[in-house]
Amino acid sequence: MSSARFADKFLAAREARQELLSRTLSAGRPATLFVSLNLPGPDKSPPGATWLFRRGCAQIAEAFPGSLLLATDRDALGHFALRVVDADPLAVKRRCIAIEESHPAARLLDLDVYASETVQIGRTSLGLPARRCLVCDQPAVDCMRARRHAVGEVIGLAHELLAHCRA
Repeated sequence: MSSARFADKFLAAREARQELLSRTLSAGRPATLFVSLNLPGPDKSPPGATWLFRRGCAQIAEAFPGSLLLATDRDALGHFALRVVDADPLAVKRRCIAIEESHPAARLLDLDVYASETVQIGRTSLGLPARRCLVCDQPAVDCMRARRHAVGEVIGLAHELLAHCRA
C-alpha cells in the first residue's frame, strides 16, 4: 500500500476516534480514559501488540472497578478502547502512569486521561517529566518533532519490546 493510502487511512481513523472521544467528553463524566498503543511505523498490529493491549485493558479494569467500558475496537491505527471513570482525573492519571510503567513494553501503551472536553491530564500536570524517547533519554515528543532518529531504528526498538509479550 502506498504511503499516501496509509496516511489517508490513518487520518480517517484519527478523525473517527476524535469524534467518538468528543461525544463521550460532552457527557461530562469526571474522567474519560482513551486507551491505545503508541507504535511507530505503518504496522499498528505487530506481534505482541494484541497481548499488550489486552493486558493494559485488564489492568485498567482492575484499577478502576466501577469504570464503564464504552468502546473497544481496532482500526488503521490499531487497537483502542474508551472508558469513563467516576474518579478524580489526577488520581486516574497517576494510576495510568503506574500501568504504563508496569512492564517494559507497557511504555508503548498510550493512556490518555481527560478531565473535560478541553482538559487532557498529562504527566506534567502531576509534576512528572514527559515520556522518554525509545532511543535516547530526551522527551519523546521532542525527538518525534525533530525527527532525530531513523524511523527504522525506532520501529525496531518498539518491536524488540513487543517481542517479550506473549501473542
